[in-house]
Amino acid sequence: MTAPMNDTHETNKLGYDKIALLGLFIAALLMARLVVMFKSGLEFSKPIPLSKLGLSVSMPSGRSWQSEKQWTYQENIFSISSIFPLGSKRPTTWANCRYLLSAETTTPQMRFERTAAEFDAVIAETNRTQIDTLTIDWTRIEKPEFLFTVFYGTARLPDNRQLDIEVHHIARDGQFAERTFKGILESTRFEDNKLLGAGAEVIAEIKSKGLAGFLDNQNRQAFFLIKDTAKRTIGFTMDVLVDSGIDTRLNIRSAGLFYIRGQNSIEQVTSFQCSNNLDEFVYKSELSGKLGRSGTETTLNPTGVMTVRKFQAQFDEKTYRPGPAAIPDIFLDQLLLQMLESGKKEMIIDFIEANGKIIPTHIAVIEATENTSAQQAADDDDAAYIFELELLDGRGFSEQIYLNDRKQAYKRLARQDNIYILERTDAESIAEEFPEHAEYVLRSNRMP
Repeated sequence: MTAPMNDTHETNKLGYDKIALLGLFIAALLMARLVVMFKSGLEFSKPIPLSKLGLSVSMPSGRSWQSEKQWTYQENIFSISSIFPLGSKRPTTWANCRYLLSAETTTPQMRFERTAAEFDAVIAETNRTQIDTLTIDWTRIEKPEFLFTVFYGTARLPDNRQLDIEVHHIARDGQFAERTFKGILESTRFEDNKLLGAGAEVIAEIKSKGLAGFLDNQNRQAFFLIKDTAKRTIGFTMDVLVDSGIDTRLNIRSAGLFYIRGQNSIEQVTSFQCSNNLDEFVYKSELSGKLGRSGTETTLNPTGVMTVRKFQAQFDEKTYRPGPAAIPDIFLDQLLLQMLESGKKEMIIDFIEANGKIIPTHIAVIEATENTSAQQAADDDDAAYIFELELLDGRGFSEQIYLNDRKQAYKRLARQDNIYILERTDAESIAEEFPEHAEYVLRSNRMP
């Protein structure tokens, strides 16, 4: 007896459904296997160095990882990160390393507890790992109800630096997060090149001597015209530094002005006061340009805490603890003179800029007779010393500073996107070239 036509159709339909379900099941298995292959085959980049600062790490890359290729600088921190999977709006895993220029005086356990509190999670494990010259304390923080795991490691570095390594994971398979974290951990290398230590020694000598000892007749003036490669004057910079002679804790005072004219004109007015040994200061800056006007006040108190207040569309305040190699950038001349006196040929210091940024800066001194190409760049025979200065924040800014036989800076070549020539001049010449600023320049030049 033959089955009715509709029964045959239903039977075939059930068969097709089973085949389709089997196909979906196989596809799911293949997808799961693919994910496992990607995760089990975790790959790491070649070591990514932090320029001239002795630190390098390898980050997870390839196999659906989206990875940064270099360290980036922001808010006095260098960082580098990777996320998994590539292209996802909601990545399941995020890895990050941070190099802090201004470390807090807290213990690793305190940092662990604060991190756990930020996520409303619990500390599940703490440990310590020795990697090469580094001792890294780390913890595993969990929030099981959300399948959330954080691995956080921290290491104290010389000169008040700190390294943090974090891996965040929101998914099952917490072992993936652990292998990611430990892979970064094991790749980390740090070698103290002593350049920051050399910078700290020079700055300590300046503080011990006292800033007033660097001022001729209680006054030092620096006026430079800024020219482009066609020798056209496009701006100027001035800085007047004086010892007020007044019996007050902030007896060293400075007034400065940086100005670039033209379609994209920039004007930055600064004032500075500090104690003779630089254990206290107040650094104020007002910047005007095409993006509007903004102000910054940076203060250092005797306990070593620096507070940066920004007056923009929204008020912002942050605190830092600069290391022993930190010094406000207005003391560049004193730094170079003390570097010569100390016999240091190379060092790294942390410039504190008027905007509150802490910028690691590499400085090397070369006698002009030892570097004919640099001497030719000076375009004359007056160079007795040449300093090469490079900001290490990734902006690509470098500078050559030329000193005559009286150890006075008379020319500077600044390089970033273009080359700019700064030629030493006097207040009267700037007032004549820029009459709109004549009153301020001449008045500042007569600071008591």
